[in-house]
Amino acid sequence: MLLESWLSGCYACVKWDNVWSCEFNIEFGLRQGSVLSPFLFSIYVDNLAKSCSSFIGSFIVLYADDILLLAPTVNQLQKLLTN
Repeated sequence: MLLESWLSGCYACVKWDNVWSCEFNIEFGLRQGSVLSPFLFSIYVDNLAKSCSSFIGSFIVLYADDILLLAPTVNQLQKLLTN
């Protein structure tokens, strides 16, 4: 409950040149720079990495918060994304 409360109710805005956008609610994702974010991210992508091993010729490269999906066909890549 504490974690949910901490991650909900986040707002952000975008600065482009010297103009600021209106604030908008962040409905999903992790806070950048948080000590807890890499741990939560690794939990989230663990299932993705495990599902990739079931497709022959498909690979996943995980580094920090970056994900690279490699597949021999577009169809296999789509299956990786939807599983």
